[in-house]
Amino acid sequence: MRRLELRTSSLSEKRSNQLSYTPDMSIFAPTQSESECSEAKQAVNQRTQSAPRESSRQKAAAMQWQNQRQCSTIDKMLQILRTLIPQDSGLRKLYYSVASQVAALRFGNPSDQLRVIAVTGTSGKSTTVEMIHHIIQSAGIMCGSISTVQINIGEAAYPNKTLRTTLRPWTTQKLIRKMVQKGCKILVIEVSSHAIDQDRIKNVNIDTAVLTNIYDNEHLDYHGTFAEYVRVKSQLFRMTNSAQRKPGIEKMSILNRDDPRFEIFDQINSDKKWTFSLKKTSDYKAENIGYQHGQLRFTLRLPNNQAQITVPLTGVHNLQNVLCASAVALSHGVRIEQIQACLEDFPGVPGRLQYIEAGQDFPVIVDFSYKPSALQSVLSMLAQLTTGKLMVVWGGAGGRSVENLQASAKIIQNFAQEFILTTDDPYDQNPKEIAAAIKEVVTRDEGQGFFEIEDRYEAIRYAVACAEPEDCVLIAGRGHEGTQTIGDKVIEFDDRVVANEIITFQQKDNSV
Repeated sequence: MRRLELRTSSLSEKRSNQLSYTPDMSIFAPTQSESECSEAKQAVNQRTQSAPRESSRQKAAAMQWQNQRQCSTIDKMLQILRTLIPQDSGLRKLYYSVASQVAALRFGNPSDQLRVIAVTGTSGKSTTVEMIHHIIQSAGIMCGSISTVQINIGEAAYPNKTLRTTLRPWTTQKLIRKMVQKGCKILVIEVSSHAIDQDRIKNVNIDTAVLTNIYDNEHLDYHGTFAEYVRVKSQLFRMTNSAQRKPGIEKMSILNRDDPRFEIFDQINSDKKWTFSLKKTSDYKAENIGYQHGQLRFTLRLPNNQAQITVPLTGVHNLQNVLCASAVALSHGVRIEQIQACLEDFPGVPGRLQYIEAGQDFPVIVDFSYKPSALQSVLSMLAQLTTGKLMVVWGGAGGRSVENLQASAKIIQNFAQEFILTTDDPYDQNPKEIAAAIKEVVTRDEGQGFFEIEDRYEAIRYAVACAEPEDCVLIAGRGHEGTQTIGDKVIEFDDRVVANEIITFQQKDNSV
């Protein structure tokens, strides 16, 4: 193992000097820069000093600054209300229900003019949505999509800076209208259990409901029990079937035949049903599966056809996502030959098993996996592909159940030769308390395959500095996220950017 020399560097200085950042969804509206704000303030000052004449530019700048102050005040008031009103409050649900109807009316019920595909489940939603969009768009059908990762309108992509899986009603309806205006024929939208329960998608007329999988004790802080979590997820399929039918468009459900809760969803009526599977008899099945770093191959078998599929992705969980996306595309008229070609050049999803290539002689991967099931899938695959040490940088986020955090830690300990415990997004929780709860199930001593480094930047730097050829470094838990929330501070922090900078710096340092 290379000896890690802890020293003050330009990288550490950059880490400590990160700027505040406020997520927004301003992809379709211009925002005011700091220089413009300064100019506006000067204009206001000149007016109060009884300047004889104000230019039209000064008046406009003054008005813009005042409007921004008003909007900022409203945003702060709304944020206070959101903090005070619990997520599962009837008042919050009533607000979203009314907001959904008002937003749909305001933007002309735009979902009625599209074929809408809604993807839900515990894991794989974002990757599946992105893959469906890629296939349909590449097949020549104008397509839009909304996922945790980004918003796509045809070929144009915008990062989802809100970090929300399903956006608020007003933003969602505005985006759908924009897609209609740009000529989209199909919308693919990622739907969370919170959004279903809170009626955030109440006035989105869904035509196809898709289930990736259902497992983990996910969001029990909100739903209370796993049974309630499953019931809420299944509500999406009932909503789809009961929604108004559009001319010439059937209501469909696409289900994972391997999922233990398949029967619950299969009992819900729909005009057509399609299934996909790795193990059981289904409409679309994967056979002859092969994995390697950065690529998977398999035979996609249909009722009356088959095709050899190669995708630049890794892992059984991604195989499930590919199957799901293929089932959706096939059920919407895309030919198997088109799917075969589209998947070969799939660019991947930001922050989902994303390989960081900066000249190092070992793989460094950034992935969003933080749930027990996702970590189990990713780590079991990487353990088989790694001939050296598997090193995992991971930390528990605030607001997660202790049971899930501890289950994740056990899985990491089972697969990784080196477990580096760090900080994720603690929000308003104490990072040390989160770490203490996780360490209750860690059986390794500090320095014996287990290292606790609270600063995430230093944790990543440690892993990269200690890795050798044949090793593999997985930076897990945050994926595409570009900010880190610690208490009331939001700082710029992107695992992909940080890893790339550290590796690049180390490569230059080693070449000296």
